[in-house]
Amino acid sequence: MKVVAAMSGGVDSSVAAALLVEQGHSVIGLTMRLLPKLETGFGCCGSPRDIDDAKAVCMQLGVPHYVLDLAKLFDRAVISPFVDDYARGRTPNPCVECNRSVKFGYLSRLAEAWGADAVATGHYARVQDGRLLQAVDSAKDQTYFLYSMPSTELRRVLFPVGELTKAQVRAKARGLGLSTAEKPESQEICFVPGRDYRAFVAGRAGEAATRPGDVKDTAGRVVGRHGGLSSYTVGQRKGLGAITRSGGPRAEPLYVVGLEGDQNTLVVGREEESFRRSLVAARVSWTAERPAEGFSAAVRVRHRHRPAAARVTPLPGERARVEFAQPQRAVAPGQAAVFYRDGEVLGGGTIEEALA
Repeated sequence: MKVVAAMSGGVDSSVAAALLVEQGHSVIGLTMRLLPKLETGFGCCGSPRDIDDAKAVCMQLGVPHYVLDLAKLFDRAVISPFVDDYARGRTPNPCVECNRSVKFGYLSRLAEAWGADAVATGHYARVQDGRLLQAVDSAKDQTYFLYSMPSTELRRVLFPVGELTKAQVRAKARGLGLSTAEKPESQEICFVPGRDYRAFVAGRAGEAATRPGDVKDTAGRVVGRHGGLSSYTVGQRKGLGAITRSGGPRAEPLYVVGLEGDQNTLVVGREEESFRRSLVAARVSWTAERPAEGFSAAVRVRHRHRPAAARVTPLPGERARVEFAQPQRAVAPGQAAVFYRDGEVLGGGTIEEALA
């Protein structure tokens, strides 16, 4: 089988490609250059070092390697929406959109044009009969970022490291003598210089991201001022001490419980006031057929969030309502809500509204 293997220059994609070669597939290594200036030098955006590392691994494996410049697509589909969302008081997840529009959207079409049978990546996930399943290594599972893939696309995708733990991947790389075996990984946003997303958003959005506004409590009383909604997200506690408060210090810690983008207002309150019983998700997609009626599922509202029991009801217009059995903390508009059942991803969408 002819397989296009996305090569980020990290150990996971390196081992994924090596496993495919061992299995007898005809592999083409492909690294995507996603930034024009490559300021960050880490992650999966195609920095010079990452490109060199991916090329070195392909040489070791005896497979061809190509570099594809997708900087314009990445800026339009991922970076610009990321900046716009933060500027209007939402908390985006760029990895979800990158997978949807770039790594699998564009790459799948390219692989088809090249006559390839499948696309492979180093994601920690599994596919069986067109079904997206959680990885064996639950600590590294990345299915939260992959929910938008339909079964037709999943049948043409391979996740070779999904059956392994991270420790096994490292051991395999060492055993093969791959140059990336000890390469560290980053959990940061790959396109943000200095790992400071606030400064990045302010630099791109300007006044829209730094416009001061009122800070109100949940009773609607003005308790201070903020310096731009882009610096805050639902559930946040750190950094609220910098807010100018009226009426003197408060006796209990404050948490962000809401961001009202239209009013440029930050809403704060007690931690328990940041919990929500339900949400509405938009741009909902399903890995298989759209359910005809509501169903029970475990729903994850952040990558590291423990999936919570809920009832999911499809709504008209690619939307869905999620009602939790127990209120969940920090349900942030802009993040993804992903639906699971017995380790399988059923679908998901972007949180549009969190409801009390």
